[in-house]
Amino acid sequence: MVTLLDNRFVNYMIIILSLTAVTTATDSHTTTSSVPVSLKANKEHSSLSNLTSNTLAEWQQTRKQWQDQYSTQVSLILMDTHQHIVDGPHQGKGRNLFWWDLTVKQPVWDKGTLIVKTRGSNTDGTPPNGIDALVRSQLTTQWAAYETELFYVANVYLEQKFLADKLLVAIGKLGLPYYFDDNRIGSWDFFSHSLIRNRVYPHRYHTISALARYDWNDRCYTQIGINDGDGIRSETGLNTAFDGDSHWITQMEFGVKALSSEGHEGNYRLQCWNDNSDLKRHDGSGYRNNNLGIGLSCDQMLTSQWGVFFRCGFVNGKVNTFQQSWSLGATCRGFLPERELDTLGLGIAQGITHEDYREAYHTTSSETLMELYYKIKLNTHMSVQLDLISVFNPGTNPESETTIIPGVRLGASF
Repeated sequence: MVTLLDNRFVNYMIIILSLTAVTTATDSHTTTSSVPVSLKANKEHSSLSNLTSNTLAEWQQTRKQWQDQYSTQVSLILMDTHQHIVDGPHQGKGRNLFWWDLTVKQPVWDKGTLIVKTRGSNTDGTPPNGIDALVRSQLTTQWAAYETELFYVANVYLEQKFLADKLLVAIGKLGLPYYFDDNRIGSWDFFSHSLIRNRVYPHRYHTISALARYDWNDRCYTQIGINDGDGIRSETGLNTAFDGDSHWITQMEFGVKALSSEGHEGNYRLQCWNDNSDLKRHDGSGYRNNNLGIGLSCDQMLTSQWGVFFRCGFVNGKVNTFQQSWSLGATCRGFLPERELDTLGLGIAQGITHEDYREAYHTTSSETLMELYYKIKLNTHMSVQLDLISVFNPGTNPESETTIIPGVRLGASF
């Protein structure tokens, strides 16, 4: 029988469950007597819970002191994901990926905020990592697969508001994809990045960038941005952004917020971009350095529980893996009775290749990914998420079998 959990994952799970017991007691303002009997019966678990309780209490107290004295906001996110291939190439193999993020927001002057993010994962070497190193899906099965360091400074940038807060300007080493191609429903609860962002959009995370956004009113905005197309997320970016031969990605987005007759919110965004990097033509006829694209991102709440999303994008298929991509899905909060904070999600994404790409690399016309998840909210800080991904034609390889990948993610945020 295939074992779905390795020893490292079990160790992480013990820590997470201990945190869960502690934070549940903290949330309900009870003593340690409310910790489950099964944990109290084990001295090792009890000691870990006591240590965790003290550490968590100190952390929360320190955060409050910083907030009260200096207006400093600090947040910490921990995630551990295990995925296992139960059918398809590399059947029986699994990978674990631990990821963390520490964000500090510090007001520096009137309407100006300095934002610093440090993050990392247990990966090392050339990405993709995690289960993506085995599946080699062009649509990705784990959004943290392209982390390469245990620790690095991801973002250092300044946000400044002007004109009665209608104009926002951000500049520095920032994650521009957090501002562009966002989606309320197709969000980071999905494992696959292709259900979180437009697959053909040339997103570059944590590089030298600049952004300007203007809110015309409460329901309409326009934003433009530019970022270093050669930057590496774990480096400062100064060596690529200003070396005289840099490539830049410019992008624009127009967004509208709408309300249904029942008052449910919807967001509709139209994007366009240009990547002036030198991209090799698949037919071998040279390079192209103006890669234009257009995209659409929509999300709409149908009820107080159910929401749907849709994305699509189009680029020049003669120099890109996909000439178009689309994704759609839905989520429901409180799907099960008496579980109001749990979330059920279902999404499907597809990338479609160009004829030149298929002829040059002998691939299929498309790759398709489906994902289903159920996120269990344990308490204010903790969650456990069960996930199932199916990939059809992984890597657009006609000889690759359909790959089925169940997974579980343990998450904590403080």
